[in-house]
Parts: sequence; C-alpha cells; structure tokens
Amino acid sequence: MPALPWIAKDFAISVEEAQLLVGVYLLGFGPSQFLYGPISDSLGRKRVLLVGLLIAICGLLTIILQADSFQGMVLGRFLQGLGTGCCAVLARATVRDKFSGSELPMALSYIMMVASITPLIAPIIGGFINVYFGWQMVFISLLAYVLIAFCVLLLKFKETVTEYKPIPSPKKMLTQYAQLLRSRYFISFASISWLNFSLMITSVSLMPFIMQDQIGMESDEYALWALIPALGLLCGATICNRFRVKIGNKKMLLCTPFLHLISALWLFFCPVEPLYLMLGVFWMIVGNGIALPCSQSLVMQPYKENAGAAAAMSGGGQMIVSAIVSMGLMQLGLAQAWHLSGVILLFSGITLMNIIRGFNCPELQEN
Repeated sequence: MPALPWIAKDFAISVEEAQLLVGVYLLGFGPSQFLYGPISDSLGRKRVLLVGLLIAICGLLTIILQADSFQGMVLGRFLQGLGTGCCAVLARATVRDKFSGSELPMALSYIMMVASITPLIAPIIGGFINVYFGWQMVFISLLAYVLIAFCVLLLKFKETVTEYKPIPSPKKMLTQYAQLLRSRYFISFASISWLNFSLMITSVSLMPFIMQDQIGMESDEYALWALIPALGLLCGATICNRFRVKIGNKKMLLCTPFLHLISALWLFFCPVEPLYLMLGVFWMIVGNGIALPCSQSLVMQPYKENAGAAAAMSGGGQMIVSAIVSMGLMQLGLAQAWHLSGVILLFSGITLMNIIRGFNCPELQEN
C-alpha cells in the first residue's frame, strides 16, 4: 500500500487508477475461493493449495516482467489474487477438519488473528522495501516468499481430507452457496467479518495518501507510524482470546461497535496530525481484532461436512465486499479522516444489528 503513490508517479496516473492494483487483486482473491472450497472438499486440501500457489507465482512473475506496463501489472495482480485465494479458504477448512468442539473456536481465532494482521504488517514491511530498494523489489520479495511457502507445503503439509469424492457440479456448488446465503445465522456472523475487514482495507488504502500526500511524510516514515494500528489488531485478537471464554462470544463481540464509536468520534474531531490519526485508527483496529476471530469461529462451527464451501463463502464474500466497499468509497471521494469516521459509524451500527440477529438464531442454540 505505501508503494501506491510511487507507482502512480512512475506511471503518471491518478491515485484512483493506482488503487486499481488493490481492487483487482481482491476481485481475483475473493471469487476464486468459491471454486477452491468445494473442489478441496472433494480432491483434498494439499493438491488444490499447491495449484493455487502456482497460479500466484505466475501472477508475480507477470508483474515483475511487465513492470514497465501498468496494464501488465493489473493482469499480474489479478492472477496473484486468483492464486492466493486458495490460502485463505483452505486454512480455515483445514482447521475445521482437524478440530471440533471447544477446540475449534480457539484454533480458528489464531488463524483469523494471523490472517487479519497481515494487511497491517504488510504495508510496514513494504514501506521499508519501497524506500530503500524501489517498489519493484516489493513484488520480487513476495515472489521469494511464495516460492518458499510452496516448497514447505509440498514437503511438510499432511492431507486432512480422509475421504475423496467426485468434484461437485456447478449446480451443486451453487446450491450449497444458496443454502448458506439463505441462513440467517451464516449471514449475520459472516457480515460482521465482511464489514470489519472492509473497514481495515479502506483505512489501509486511505491512510498512506493522507500521511504521504496531505502531511508530506515519506513511505518509510509512514511504515513506522503504521505500527500503531498493527499493534491494535494484535491487542484486539489477544483480548478476544483471553476474555472470550470468560464472558462469552456475545459480550465479546459487543465490544466492537463500542470501540468503533470511540474511533469515529476521535477521527471526526482530531487534528490532521500523524499521532492523532493513528490513535483514531488504533481504536477501530482493536475492534476489528475482536470481531474477526469471534465472527469467523462462529461462522464455521456448524459446518463440518462442507467446511470448504462454508470457508469459501465466508472468505470469498469478505474479499468481494471489501473490494467493492474500498473501491466504491475511494471513487465517491473518500479522502479525509472525517470521511472515514462517518463510514466507521455507519458500519458499527450494522455490526450491532448483526450481533443481535445472529445470537437469536436457532443454529447457535443447537451448537
């Protein structure tokens, strides 16, 4: 994300056009999960995971070899997202294969904590690489990372699906997803995850431009300031794991709209200075760190037989919604901290309604 202003300058394009590199990645990342999930329920997790990573490697190679063409970079980012979509869905599905009962929510919460903190840690690392080695080196580093991950998974990953079955037809896949979308339980808790992740993506997309273009700092300096919200996500996830067992999922989740209300008010009234802005985002991210592990563990609990499909619908929907929301808000002119405060306030109200609705569903009582 910190490299986007630099890419925009190098290609002499607008901020909105550079933002396309984020949106097209998410649009590849999200829908691909709808295929990876059901196919992995049939063929096993390992083979599908390795194929997905190979697609991501092809995408990164395209970006590196087409670094002088913005259209080539857009294509490469789409392929990168298309391939890495396997990681999100198969991580959740694999955990659901191996854990059940009271162990499942805790195991999923750790997965969600790692998955959620990545969008915040990545800009910090990318900011330093961008300043000292150039934005092209960001993608070369990503390629090296994915190649290492591919080799480790090829040698060490043990298959968790014990019974193989034919790949479901497109009609059967659509039927599975339609059942999930008709479930008030699934939609309530999945929506909490979708909206909270959208807030994270939107803030991560917006803040580099506020800090670098409006305040005038370099991307390596922004990377240091970005540590504050990154710590917020870690704090939120840690609070969730420590207190959720004691106070229950519902009370834990209700902390999120309260923290988001604090964040919205802070960002609306605070001066446009780095410390004040990052503290406002910090409170929002703490709420995200609580909401994401809780909601994702609740989403997956009832679905053992079709864990891949449930994980795909949850993860794919999260990426599609976040892509549409982040690109839509940027196109509508989201450019100031007080604009972000209004979005946070709106989403906190929707989250509160989903919490109340979700905990009144019969599926929760059965599990």
